[in-house]
Amino acid sequence: MKYSTHLPLTLLLTLVFAFIPPGHSLVGKWGIPGTPEFVTFSSDQTYEVSLPDGKVGERGSYKIEQSTFFIKNAKPVCGNGYWGKYKIDFYGEDSVHFTLIEDSCTSRRMDIVGYNPGLKRYKAK
Repeated sequence: MKYSTHLPLTLLLTLVFAFIPPGHSLVGKWGIPGTPEFVTFSSDQTYEVSLPDGKVGERGSYKIEQSTFFIKNAKPVCGNGYWGKYKIDFYGEDSVHFTLIEDSCTSRRMDIVGYNPGLKRYKAK
């Protein structure tokens, strides 16, 4: 009886990929629980915070490297070109939470981890 090498290889690859966590995306519209504000993360790694009156409250750039979220405001509120650093945890596809790693910008730090319990993906009605 011939033994196929394809079956063991297929099983091995299946096991390897079964333990790799699924990729998550921040791209889209996220609500800030307890407020009428929301944040839109774009695929070009920019973000925009929208206020209830339709005005833009803040905008800037972000990037994610593994489980670390970096954020930089467009206005030099926190210093020109200064990036804050946070751990990002996804809970399913609809919730995200940030934990401070390093950010000396008090106002941004308070917005991200001080008052904000996390973000919920906005669901269109």
